[in-house]
Amino acid sequence: MSAKSKKSSWGGTRPGAGRPRKLDAKAAAFEAAQPSLNRGLIWVPTTDPKRELTAHSRLEILKVSRWLYNNAPQATYIVEHLAQRAIGTGIVVQPKTSNTEWNKKVDQYFEDRNCAEAWAFDAGAQVNFYTAQSLILRQVAIDGDFFAQFLKTQEGAARVRFLGGESIGGAGSFATDSHDGVILDRYGAPVAYTLNSEDGLRVPAEDILHFRHIRRQGQPRGVSWFHSAAANLRDISEINGYVKGAYKAGAQIGYMVTSTEVAKIGLGAGMKTTSNEVGDLTTSDLPNGILLPRLKPGEKLEAFKNDIPGQTYEAVMRALRSDVAFAIGLPPEAMMVNVGLAGTEQRAVLEVTQNFLERLQQQVIDQFCRPFYKYWLWHEMQAGRLEYPGDDWWRHEWLAPRKITVDSGRDARAYSEQLDKGHISPTRFYNMQGLRAEEEEEDVIQTFLRRKAKCESLGLNISEVFPN
Repeated sequence: MSAKSKKSSWGGTRPGAGRPRKLDAKAAAFEAAQPSLNRGLIWVPTTDPKRELTAHSRLEILKVSRWLYNNAPQATYIVEHLAQRAIGTGIVVQPKTSNTEWNKKVDQYFEDRNCAEAWAFDAGAQVNFYTAQSLILRQVAIDGDFFAQFLKTQEGAARVRFLGGESIGGAGSFATDSHDGVILDRYGAPVAYTLNSEDGLRVPAEDILHFRHIRRQGQPRGVSWFHSAAANLRDISEINGYVKGAYKAGAQIGYMVTSTEVAKIGLGAGMKTTSNEVGDLTTSDLPNGILLPRLKPGEKLEAFKNDIPGQTYEAVMRALRSDVAFAIGLPPEAMMVNVGLAGTEQRAVLEVTQNFLERLQQQVIDQFCRPFYKYWLWHEMQAGRLEYPGDDWWRHEWLAPRKITVDSGRDARAYSEQLDKGHISPTRFYNMQGLRAEEEEEDVIQTFLRRKAKCESLGLNISEVFPN
């Protein structure tokens, strides 16, 4: 054997064998990178965001999430509550071009055309511009993503066609250049989308609105909000089903007979037998058909006490619900898991919740409201139904619902004081209440003029009739 060769049990004789292996210095600095026999194995087959969420995984999560929404009350509450809180009666557009008269005309025209009639806005004639916003949030929460295809009527007016997450790509999409129905360019931007409902028709990306929460750069599809909460939600549903079944079974047992005589045959003193029927007990008839058991010596009749669900039930449920809230991205208190917080703590929870709702609102604005408004506006001008107001034709803002609060009176006084001191503008003050500033100001002026005219016609002093 050569002097440079050493004996090794790791595969025979080889140069340098038998020396202690050294850990990578960089890996050793991070415990999370080290394997451990005390924990389960985490296997991540790829770090490519385009392949991390496979079509099969996305569709399986979609199916589970739809089942939870349909059958698990807490899942239903999460989706409906957040959509209702974030959208309210709708996020409202406010044209902000330099032409104020044009702004008023477009504001009313958009309201009449898209916000009043479903058939004029939605090719499926199910939702209008306002109700579509909450629909988008619900669909994204459950399925992971949702789509709208730009369409035009024969008159050149803009409409949309909504498409569920199952309509794009899927496990049957095997095109080499498609990532679950999304065709990307070299930079990762969508070029086209594959529609399953139309035999693989590819629609250009400029004609598709893709609604989703972008969780990771380079991930072409969205995943359900319940992706990390589904297991706990299923556990909650199953545990409640078992508890309910046990409670119903226990409710059928009316009484139990206890006896000390069973000790004589080795079954233990005080053993209890339960029954909801008379069985082989000797009974005596009473009026009205009531049977009274005649007990043997040593026997005793006791009412059955149902101990379901048990002392640990609430603690287990609270822990599971808390994890579900964390998975969605909210503190448990925001989902009413824990109650009884002090005022300061409750306001802190509301601030976090409000930030979460504002993120949802901005998502709807960025992915739906703004692109549809500009698409609709441009085609109305192209068709000649609206005149071109200038190069700032696209300028606008969006008015979201008022912020949530636990003390509206306190907050209103604080905002009013800021308004009186000039720290916020009247427009901002009204917008914080979810109101249109111009409409409120116009209503105040018209109310004053109407009251003034009535008082003058009756020879009254308006300041005496309406002191404030």
